[in-house]
Amino acid sequence: MAQLTLFELNNLIKSQLENNLEPNYWVVAEISELRVNQKGHCYMELVEKENNFIQAKMRANIWSYTYRSLSAQFENATGTSLKPGIKVLFNLSVNFHEVYGLSLTVNDIDPNYTIGERSRLREETIQRLQQEELFDKNKKLELPIVPQNIAVISSDSAAGYGDFIDQLRNNGSYYFQTILFPAMMQGNEAVVSIRKALKDIHESQTNFDAVVIIRGGGAQADLDCFDTYELARAISLFPLPLLTGIGHERDQTVADLVAHTSLKTPTAVAEFLISGMNRFDDLLHEYLYRIEKVFENKLTFEQRQLQYLSSSIEQATKETLKSYDHALGQKALTLKYVSQRFLERQHSLVDRLDQQLTLIDPMTILKRGYSLTLKNGKSVMNQKLEVGDLLETRTLNKNINSQVTAIKDE
Repeated sequence: MAQLTLFELNNLIKSQLENNLEPNYWVVAEISELRVNQKGHCYMELVEKENNFIQAKMRANIWSYTYRSLSAQFENATGTSLKPGIKVLFNLSVNFHEVYGLSLTVNDIDPNYTIGERSRLREETIQRLQQEELFDKNKKLELPIVPQNIAVISSDSAAGYGDFIDQLRNNGSYYFQTILFPAMMQGNEAVVSIRKALKDIHESQTNFDAVVIIRGGGAQADLDCFDTYELARAISLFPLPLLTGIGHERDQTVADLVAHTSLKTPTAVAEFLISGMNRFDDLLHEYLYRIEKVFENKLTFEQRQLQYLSSSIEQATKETLKSYDHALGQKALTLKYVSQRFLERQHSLVDRLDQQLTLIDPMTILKRGYSLTLKNGKSVMNQKLEVGDLLETRTLNKNINSQVTAIKDE
C-alpha cells in the first residue's frame, strides 16, 4: 500500500480543491464571531443554524484592504455594521493551506440580502405576535389620567435619559417621580438586559403608573434589538402601559409597534407626560367652571324662590295680624273690664283688712284702758314666771317696772 506524508496529503487536497471548485461562490451564512486585528484584517466564524442548532461552521477572513471598503459599503446600505448575529450574503473563495487548513476568503458582500433578511425577520416577528394575539395587548391597558410614578428603562449615562429627566423636572408646574432601572440599550446583551429590567419593575414594591423605555440617538444598527420577538413579547405581556422613546428617524421598530404609546425621542415622551397633566389640569378647570355655573344658576333660582316665599309670608302675616289685631282689641276691652272689677274687689278687701288690723293694734287696745305686761321684752302669756322676775307693764301713757313677789295660779 502506497504511503503519503501529511504534507503530500495536504498538497493533494489543495490541488483537488483548486481543480474542482469554482474560483468563488455566493454563500449565505450567519456571523457568529468577528474580530479585527491591529493590522485591520477581519477574522470571522461563519455558521448555519436550524432551530438554533449549528449545522455547519467555518473560518473566514477579510483582508484589511477589502474590509475597509466592504464594511463601509455594508453599513451605508443597511444602517448596521458587520457584527455577530446577522445573516450576510458573501462572495467567498475556498482556500486550503498545508499548515493552516481550510478557510474562506471574503471577496464581496451583497448588502441587499441582509436588508431583505432583516425585513423578513421583522415581518415574521410582527405576524407571530399578531397570531398569538399579543400585538395590541399592551395598547389595551388603561393609561392613568395623570401618570406621575414612572419606571424608566435606560442607560444611566445616556444623553436621552438626561434630556428626559431635565424635561420632567423643569416643566414648572407638575411633579413626577421617576426610578431608573439601568439596562444596556444596544448590542447583543440589550434584549436580555431590558427584559431583566422589566422583570425587576414587575417585582418591585413600588406602584408604578407606567414604564418608559428610552435611549438617545445613535446608529440605526443599534436598534436591531428592538425588532426581536423576545423583547416585543415581553413588552406586549407587561401588565403596565409601556411608552417608548428610542430616538430614531427610521420606521418604527417592533418594540414601538407593540408598546402602548410610541414617541420619537425621550424628550417627546416627557412632553407627552407633561401634556397629559396639562390636559387634566384644563379639564379640572373646565369642570370647576361648569360646577360654578350650575351653582350660580341654582343660587339665582333659590333666591327668586326665597323672595317669592318671603313676599307670600309677609302678605299672609299682614292679613293674619289684622285678624289678630281685631281679636286682641276685643280681648283687651274684656280684660280691662275684668281687671277693673278685680281691682275694685281687692281694694274693698284691703280696706276690711286694714280695719281689722286697726282693731287689733296694741295701741288701740291700750287706749281702751288695757295694759301689756312683758318679761324680757316679750309677753308673759307664753312664759313661765318665777318669784323675783322683773316685769314691765305698759299702759297708754306709762311704763311700770315691777318684781314678782308671789305667784298664784287660778
